[in-house]
Amino acid sequence: MDSRILIALIAAAVFVLVFSALVVALVVRARRRKGLIVKKDFEWHSMPEGVGIDGVRKPDAPERKSRMQGRGRLYAFGLVIAGVFGTLAMRLWSLQMISSSTYQKQAEENMTSEVSTPAPRGRILDRNGKELVGNRPSLCVAAPKRIAEDPVLVHLLALVLGMPKGVVRRALLDNSLGAQASRIVATDVPMSAVAFIREHQQIFSGVEIIERTVRTYPYGSLAAHVLGYIGPVTDVDLLPKGGITYEGDDFIGKSGAEFAFESVLQGVRGTRIYRVDVQGNPLSLIDEAPPHSGSDVCLTIDVELQQATDRIIADVITSSHQRGFTYADAGALVCLDIEDGGILASSSYPSFEPERLANGISDELWEELNREGSGFPLTNRVISGLYPAASTFKAFTGLAGLEYGIISGDTHFNCTGSWEDYGIEWAQRCWIYPSGHGYLGLEEAINQSCDIFFYNVAAAFFERWNKGADEERVDELQDFLKTWGFGSATGVDLPGEMEGRVPTAAWKKEMFSETPEPAQWQGGDMVNMIIGQGDILVTPLQIANGYAAIARRKALKPHIFHQVLSDKGEVVVASKPEESAVQPTMNEAYLGRIEDGLRRVISRMGGKFNELPVQAAGKSGTAEVASAKADFSWFVAFAPASEPKYCVACVVEQAGDGSSAAVLGVQHTLAALYGVDIGEIIVTEGSRER
Repeated sequence: MDSRILIALIAAAVFVLVFSALVVALVVRARRRKGLIVKKDFEWHSMPEGVGIDGVRKPDAPERKSRMQGRGRLYAFGLVIAGVFGTLAMRLWSLQMISSSTYQKQAEENMTSEVSTPAPRGRILDRNGKELVGNRPSLCVAAPKRIAEDPVLVHLLALVLGMPKGVVRRALLDNSLGAQASRIVATDVPMSAVAFIREHQQIFSGVEIIERTVRTYPYGSLAAHVLGYIGPVTDVDLLPKGGITYEGDDFIGKSGAEFAFESVLQGVRGTRIYRVDVQGNPLSLIDEAPPHSGSDVCLTIDVELQQATDRIIADVITSSHQRGFTYADAGALVCLDIEDGGILASSSYPSFEPERLANGISDELWEELNREGSGFPLTNRVISGLYPAASTFKAFTGLAGLEYGIISGDTHFNCTGSWEDYGIEWAQRCWIYPSGHGYLGLEEAINQSCDIFFYNVAAAFFERWNKGADEERVDELQDFLKTWGFGSATGVDLPGEMEGRVPTAAWKKEMFSETPEPAQWQGGDMVNMIIGQGDILVTPLQIANGYAAIARRKALKPHIFHQVLSDKGEVVVASKPEESAVQPTMNEAYLGRIEDGLRRVISRMGGKFNELPVQAAGKSGTAEVASAKADFSWFVAFAPASEPKYCVACVVEQAGDGSSAAVLGVQHTLAALYGVDIGEIIVTEGSRER
């Protein structure tokens, strides 16, 4: 039976019983009183002479009415008493029988306190199981934000922790945390300071000593942009999402692999139940459910190769400075496994130390990392750096010419060093001006990086585009380039990837909508784009992935994820090659011609390439950037040329032409892959080819 119905029945029964008892009592009392009156009256009036039984005195009307009113009040009072007793009985039954377990539980909860304990994050390993990011225990001092307004307590904390007062206060005022969350004031606190704070808890009210794991980086800043960093949760992070509910003292991935694989790396919090006193101070541990650490994630990175590429890109930039390119302050270097699209190494310069960011980014550190002249070290230039592709683009625009029949087997153009098809006022020059390359076909045009050859191809594309009405025009060249992944993200499993840009007439019209004349798509736009200049923008990863697709005859998504390991070291999930969302047309004959040109480039350059145990195929590029003081240096290559295994792309900002700086990044990375020493990194003058 429902407990509410049972309570109502009990209350009604008690009410009836109490009321009945009162009625009976009143009736008995009334009868007794009536008998008493008759007897007395009889005795009083039977004795005098001449007075018989008929002479017994009866109450008059007012007296009878008063008695009836009194009796009504007694009945009403009885009803009230019965109701009170019924209610009390109902409540007593509810407390003792129905809700006893609930109140008992609440009472027990008042004597206990449940505390959740953070779980260690999973480790990040390289493809061979070497630890890139680990954990270690640390004693920390934490305190709420409000303590920053207590100068005495701030001063005491600073003295005990051996820190400047300003640093302690800034930590307490950290706005990267929620208003109610405790701020980490210091990590790796010495035991002497821990003991002092615990012994003087009445002074350090609100200050806690907590034990937690902190991230360790055995290789320092190695692959910092790939690994990323962690930080305290924000108010937005506390909202449940992705099956994970965070608490105020949790740390989560903010960038790189830490962010990309957060759901795998984040563990499951544990709980501890303490018996506490009336003030809430713990007396004893009643029960404990230990936390479960997150799973280990293996990346496709090879730690030895990553060490080499981090050093190589830094050395190339240093050598560029020595060569006179003092503005060369940034660059990127990436190596792909052609067979499955895995990223073996990814270096972005300048870099940063993830450990400095692991406890949150202070305003001073944020300003340091983002100020003008810092080189913006938090930017992963491999996936987020946008550059003109320069002559590395000629492999793809050459394929476009073949695909649309503009270039055939016997197509040759004469390079005189200057090209004036759009008028002398719009004349374009080849990088070898004024001598020129003479007559050459596609393969040699790629080898010599002849701009004039490709200007003629661009003019043919523009003529095809311009001959129809506006609604009938088709962006053949741009559409072809997009099938190779340009103008869209590669889909790499890292946050922050940029899409780049493939300019079209529609894009230009929208971009320059307020200036009608510059908004028109001109032949010069096509001429610039075909040699990787003008408004075209690519990332180093897009170029590397495009050349890898030429080599393997299929476009794959590049990826950083390799596998997930259980706590026993067993593989739980492993990566599989995944095709790109867009797939170019693969014509074996056309691709063979492009590869021929790329092999000629390496053969002509010789030098360090001759010291490698394999033959490579590649292309240089020199990008002109209007806002830069010097050109950007490009080089990309894959090896072995006959059975491609690796693809390497390098860009160095403001370091001159591609055959002087970026080529060294590619050469020395291939040397590291094959375990050969090709000497020091020394930037030379180069050939100034585009």
